[in-house]
Amino acid sequence: MRLLLLLTTTTLLFSATSSFNVDGMMCGVGCVNKIKKHVGSLDGVKKCDVNFKKAVMTVEYDEAQLNDKLIIKKLHENTTYSCSVKKEEPKKGLLKRIFSWF
Repeated sequence: MRLLLLLTTTTLLFSATSSFNVDGMMCGVGCVNKIKKHVGSLDGVKKCDVNFKKAVMTVEYDEAQLNDKLIIKKLHENTTYSCSVKKEEPKKGLLKRIFSWF
């Protein structure tokens, strides 16, 4: 029970979600799967969703291991797609939200 509580707390504290605009996708299956494969294989990525119609990738990740710039860099290095962070504010983990009040 304590382990479950510890894992849940850790996930809440260091979890962040960011959305990225993705350019260069030509199809809704192969391109989407390739992006999911490469981004999903990064250490710290918990979830990667790609919306082909909107050309948007949403990544939930451990901000203690990863950040937006590293996600963009790895996608550029491993694929022909380009991406940028969407203008909306990334959702920060609980720990960063609490400390931003001070």
